[in-house]
Amino acid sequence: MNTAEQVDELMLALDEGCGDVVRTPGGVSWLHTHHVPVRRLLARVVKRLTREVPGRRVTNDELVVASYEPSVGYVTYHLSDAGAAYLLGRSEVGVCEESDLPVHGEADQSVPPMVPVPVCAVSWSSRHAETLMPVLAELARRGIASTVLDLAIDASHAVPAPSHFAITVLQMSREMLSVDGGPPNRILGEVGGNRTVQVGQHTISVVRLAEVAMRVLRRSADPTQPSWAAAVRIEKWFDRVLSQLGSSVLLCSNDTSPPGVLAVGAAERAGAETVYVQHGAWVEGQIAWRAQHCRHIAVMGTRDVITARSWTRRADARVYVVGQPRFDVLADVDRAGQRSYLGKVLSDQTGEVPPKILVWACQPFREQRLRSQFDVVAEGVRQAGSEWGLVIAPHPAQGAGAFGPLLKAADGLPVALADPGIGARGCLAGADALVSASSTCGIEAVLLDVPVLELVLPATRTLGLADQRAAQRCPTGPEVATALRRIAEAPGSVRLPATAKRAICHEAGRSGAAVADIVSEVLSEATATPQKGPNR
Repeated sequence: MNTAEQVDELMLALDEGCGDVVRTPGGVSWLHTHHVPVRRLLARVVKRLTREVPGRRVTNDELVVASYEPSVGYVTYHLSDAGAAYLLGRSEVGVCEESDLPVHGEADQSVPPMVPVPVCAVSWSSRHAETLMPVLAELARRGIASTVLDLAIDASHAVPAPSHFAITVLQMSREMLSVDGGPPNRILGEVGGNRTVQVGQHTISVVRLAEVAMRVLRRSADPTQPSWAAAVRIEKWFDRVLSQLGSSVLLCSNDTSPPGVLAVGAAERAGAETVYVQHGAWVEGQIAWRAQHCRHIAVMGTRDVITARSWTRRADARVYVVGQPRFDVLADVDRAGQRSYLGKVLSDQTGEVPPKILVWACQPFREQRLRSQFDVVAEGVRQAGSEWGLVIAPHPAQGAGAFGPLLKAADGLPVALADPGIGARGCLAGADALVSASSTCGIEAVLLDVPVLELVLPATRTLGLADQRAAQRCPTGPEVATALRRIAEAPGSVRLPATAKRAICHEAGRSGAAVADIVSEVLSEATATPQKGPNR
């Protein structure tokens, strides 16, 4: 049994044994709201308990340790020695009467007077904003007003100023997410029976597993991982806002993480229809359960239809292939300007401008992982010959500091570093080819007819572009070199068939309008027929 299957068993055991011990006022189970962070923790529990576990007794220590991982962009939770010992029954922990952490911090949950609007959108990341705002702008041009609920706590992820007066933005108080406090521990003492579950060679108590899992709910980390106390407050805020707005449609780009689950639940209680817009590539194995809650699901390419149907929780779900609204700007991209930028970067940093330029679209990985990818790419560029140069495009979340050692290791190759603020998105249109393992810039390159080299390395997920014949599979440096030589010698031979492009993402230019069409149709149906509850 692999890790994902073992995690499925643990989640099922938790759901059956402790899933109903506490719910939000809106009736959402703790395991439902926090399914994503709990599942991540359980994956680490499985890996820990199937390896070496402590034999000593441990007391008075945290069962779960949190750490921020820049490479994934959120707080991760790890099972400590004390947590492993507790799960195995080798230690005890004190149980507070009410909760592990007292609820502290007050947040303004008031809602200002608002004008009712047909559409309400929810965003807490820049990806969401970039995906949803083109849709709302198109709706505004059609005379359909909207309000965006902005849950971002970082200015870089905030919703930008609207381009149209028919779009308003309501910022949720950041203090709402700073409220700590978990469910009361006594609720687990009320769970009857002695349920157990097997993890590797170990038999563990489901109640103990639930207590460890609930540690994730004690402290707020970011919008995707609010404390239980914060989640309850956010749900109440959603209910108040949607009650005032009276919107017929809720639009979102994440209905799986806690804020999305809570928003969709509030929308359904208010009688609104729900529309999800895919904001990034879906990777095989990324989701192992029926995670999506919205009724209407707008996906990027034809390959995403099967995934959407397998991930939805709803029997009445509708799936539409629309492309990606945030890629619509590619229709007017300045290829010449981006080519000029790449040439300047290479000239300034290496003193030469090779006739062919490869852009490496990086993900914010740790140095060791970046180095392993760089070694493959650099070997390929070296073997491809002197006509190729390489521009490394850091992920904006990582910055340039991590790439100093790589530049030193270039050993005479024409390798330059792009400004992290520009990144691959700001220069790939000027490249002769793009290489990456899992950056969605690979999809943008496909739409722009820039040949893509997909790094297929051990223990590294890819976007599966090569599986759709939309990229050249490159597991080693020699394969990279072969691909580069082919591109240089016969660029027409790597042009993609239309079916391969449509499988990945529909053509850029009118995806925002396509989603707006869906919303308009849903609005028409909502006004023409009585509201019905969800069919699940």
